[in-house]
Amino acid sequence: MALQDKGILEALLYTAGDEGLDQQQLLEILEIEPTTLTELIEAYDSPGLTIQHYGNTYVLTTKKEASDYIEQLIEQKSKMKLSQAAMESLSIIAYNQPLSRSDIELIRGINSDGAVKTLIARGLVEAKEEADSRSHQLYTTELFLNVFGIEHLDDLPTTDEEDEEIEAFFSNLVNQKGDNHE
Repeated sequence: MALQDKGILEALLYTAGDEGLDQQQLLEILEIEPTTLTELIEAYDSPGLTIQHYGNTYVLTTKKEASDYIEQLIEQKSKMKLSQAAMESLSIIAYNQPLSRSDIELIRGINSDGAVKTLIARGLVEAKEEADSRSHQLYTTELFLNVFGIEHLDDLPTTDEEDEEIEAFFSNLVNQKGDNHE
């Protein structure tokens, strides 16, 4: 089933995003006359979306009636933002798990308790007791994988050069730290 001009218009404006499309682009792509474009835009009816006209540009936007819900969504997403310290700690855990809090502090060179507590509270990291260690070991969670859009830890970005640097760094770290696992 082929899309009607209305569906194509909506798809084009959605794809263009915040930049929108100018009238000439729409006329050429849809192969219609300006009066037909005006009629399509005036007849556009969607429960949550509308087409706004700014100068010579058309943009698909949300309706004003949805603003309260959109604000709630934005607030929820902003709560998920992490501090620089939390992001550093999270990346250290993700690439080198399991680690203890003291391992993270040794790597970062600064107390990371607050960052780790934040990561645990947000469900991105969990602390597990292990028989061969006196301290809890930190691991990333399924939520971490979901938030960062990966299926497995093996999908984390890496390069061969980074692998060599990371391996050298941690070999040096183990030599400095010795076999004492806190």
